[in-house]
Amino acid sequence: MKHESLAVLDTFINNPERGLHKAFECHSASPSAISAGIVNAYYNMGYTLVHFDFYMEDYREKLIDDSYLEVVRQCLQALREGGCKGVVRFAYTNSESQTPHEAEKELVLQHIAQIKPILQEYVDVIYTMEAGFIGVWGEWYYTTYFKPNDFASRREVLDALLDALPQERMLCIRTPRFKQKCYGWTIADTLTRAEAFSGTAKARLAAHDDAIMADASDLGTFNNSELRAYWEAESKYTIYGGESCPGSGGSTIASCEKTLDQFLKMHISYLNRDYYRPTHNRWKNEGCQDLIYRSIGYRFEGREIATTKNPKVGEELKAKLSLVNVGWAAPKNPRDIEMILVNTADPKDRYTVVPNSDPRFWFTDEMICVEAAFMPKKAGEYNLYLNMPDPKPNLRTNPRYSIRLANVDCWDEETGYNYLTTVTVE
Repeated sequence: MKHESLAVLDTFINNPERGLHKAFECHSASPSAISAGIVNAYYNMGYTLVHFDFYMEDYREKLIDDSYLEVVRQCLQALREGGCKGVVRFAYTNSESQTPHEAEKELVLQHIAQIKPILQEYVDVIYTMEAGFIGVWGEWYYTTYFKPNDFASRREVLDALLDALPQERMLCIRTPRFKQKCYGWTIADTLTRAEAFSGTAKARLAAHDDAIMADASDLGTFNNSELRAYWEAESKYTIYGGESCPGSGGSTIASCEKTLDQFLKMHISYLNRDYYRPTHNRWKNEGCQDLIYRSIGYRFEGREIATTKNPKVGEELKAKLSLVNVGWAAPKNPRDIEMILVNTADPKDRYTVVPNSDPRFWFTDEMICVEAAFMPKKAGEYNLYLNMPDPKPNLRTNPRYSIRLANVDCWDEETGYNYLTTVTVE
């Protein structure tokens, strides 16, 4: 085999379904959809995610009007046209003083049924959904109708959301305690590799921590070390994201040292850039902000490409890519992967192989090998590419939704392919 080292980038790169997100609120009193132009501008600024808070203040005692549902559709359509994906949450108020804090349970379930067709239609551009619906901000804490220990009612809401959201997407909940108590699980039921991505409730219930590094317990997100250990283990296979916020007195414990440790252990995949700004400023002042922004989610560095030495027409041409995930999480949604061999003189002469590898299991700091074997029919020069497109047919050929390797001179903006090497077939 012929071995070539690949040069690595140390700069930020855009990649789908990971990283920082921008925030957008849509209130029922004056609903207005985000535009595709704004989404496109966000992408060009380095964001591939937009967080939507759909506040339904006007629907705490009645069904959602079609006009508001249409605005929700328009927001998700703007994602398709602008090249980003969404983190979606529905709630009834963002004010503790505005009561009731949500609709009664039976109406909540009816509202979920109303949004189900939208979630099904736009699943391609939904990265994940946050449970919402209960309490101020949809965070399940300050509530009117859902009592703190009424886990049966909360489970009804979760079950309805899991049914409404297509099975290949995860549903993020606020604390590990809710995941355990609503379903009767303990740390002994921690998700295993064999159970991961199976479509069950256990495999799909993920985390949004909206008090990241606010204090030692993330404002009660983790009531004890066992719950923290539980979320660390679950997040290897499920999404963990959220935002920071002030702790008591407005301060946080978000030093670079503590943040880097927590983000690695929690396998963080997404984070709000718009809040809490003092936390982001602290990372900047302490010198770790760039590292954090690069490392949230996955970041794949190709290290070496090996190909058959002196390949010949009619003989097998083997290729083996070695890469490392230097990000803090593996991808959490389904992802296609293929290696493509293209004749430089005749691009129609191409060969595609689907390697036996799933990027959702490409974990931090593990050496990953992606292998393929081709049988070229013509002599000449061939370019070898790695392609990791979105599996949804309408996004598959859009390079904004394909994964880019963190390597020098590898990215083809037109196709979304990652160039690996050129091979001469004799």
